[in-house]
Amino acid sequence: MDFFRFLISKTFFKNLLAAILLTVLLVFGLQFYLDSYTNHDDYHLVPELKGKKIEEATGILKERGMNLVVIDTVDYNPDYPKYSIIEQDPRKGDKVKLGRKIYVKINSGGYSKVPFPKILGKTERQAKTILKTTGFKVGKITKRPYFAEVVLAAMHKKDTLKAGMPVPKNTTVNLIVGDGKTSVESTSGNDEEPTSNDNNVEEILNNVLGN
Repeated sequence: MDFFRFLISKTFFKNLLAAILLTVLLVFGLQFYLDSYTNHDDYHLVPELKGKKIEEATGILKERGMNLVVIDTVDYNPDYPKYSIIEQDPRKGDKVKLGRKIYVKINSGGYSKVPFPKILGKTERQAKTILKTTGFKVGKITKRPYFAEVVLAAMHKKDTLKAGMPVPKNTTVNLIVGDGKTSVESTSGNDEEPTSNDNNVEEILNNVLGN
């Protein structure tokens, strides 16, 4: 009976109320401390860095309490200035806290060079596929008298491109292709039927092109 009287006594309710108030104060106090310690709700928007040079981007981020970290250089993209930022993480508009590192990738200073593929003696369709797969552009197609419809030469402006030659990607390649209408004798200059491999084409190339 004494216990039940205590439960309905003013002393019990005073102690219970005090315990509840103390618990609430502790919870809010702890929450306030954690928010202050972790800068809760203290966010900053990530600026647009694409197209900017490293020095400029570094200054912009420093003013906002962020740090720039370059992680890679990617293949040249003509849509962006050379050596400018081409990718960033976090992205523009993302909310980050002070001291956050912004990771970026830099545009190369130009197209990388790759060995020019073997296309002499290939059909026009085969050559186009090989060139596009390798990273080149196909330009003008010129037909010349030849017994087979195969590639006789690959040109860039006035330069002749040969297999294995280092050539920048995205270079426009003009092709000289046989018309397939000329007799074997008039093309090769002898009675032996030529084949359409690279060696044979190069041997008769000067004769076909009129050089």
